[in-house]
Amino acid sequence: MKFAGFSRSVLVRTAQVTLIAAAASIGISTGVRWILGVEADHLTVAVRIMLPLMIAAPISFVWFSRLERLELSYRRLLRETSRLARRANTDPLTGVLNRRSFIEQFETACGHRIGGSFIIADLDYLKTINDRYGHLAGDDAIIAAADALKQVLGEESLIARMGGDEFCAFVPGGIRDVDALPAAVNDAAARNFRARNGEADICLSISLGHQICKPNMSFRDLVAQTDSHLYRKKQSRDSVVQPLRLAAGK
Repeated sequence: MKFAGFSRSVLVRTAQVTLIAAAASIGISTGVRWILGVEADHLTVAVRIMLPLMIAAPISFVWFSRLERLELSYRRLLRETSRLARRANTDPLTGVLNRRSFIEQFETACGHRIGGSFIIADLDYLKTINDRYGHLAGDDAIIAAADALKQVLGEESLIARMGGDEFCAFVPGGIRDVDALPAAVNDAAARNFRARNGEADICLSISLGHQICKPNMSFRDLVAQTDSHLYRKKQSRDSVVQPLRLAAGK
């Protein structure tokens, strides 16, 4: 709450300091007069009360006002720094990690000997979606895929957009049912896309490559192995649950 532009906190703290100063002034003055055997007159009592009000109150008010402004400026700086850090570490379209941040966090996890599942996901037919339905539909498809990975893999997973239609993920501890993963991701992506776009002629398809990540495995080696697995899956189309449907005549 603020009073005439000043917060309640500043006024309360100013009043507290002023009262303490007044009490100290009266106590010290009374003690000195008692030791000297001098009685206090009305003027002396008034001075003991007025001096703290005239000195402590304005000084405290100015000090606490400046301190509050500094605190507010510091909080704004922290919020802005946090916002810039998020922008530097995330993909602007999807909100998941960018490539650099993912690699850094993945290597940190591996350095602590944390194993898990390493996943590469490709959004199939993105170029066709862009060409036939426009790049806004393509953006919706990318966002739907990223959201699907977050929903299925969970909050503890590291998920990144590596570029274009490719995503990467690391799930600490691994995935219990790897065989059910493609269907779960594709179903979630389809729901997300319909909620965003509503284009009935498009059903998203996401291909997934999976590799067990053992502690101290390098990012480069894992990508190579997972890419190989993804290529084999694409060749057999085992991971494609819902192929792209194009409206007749388009």
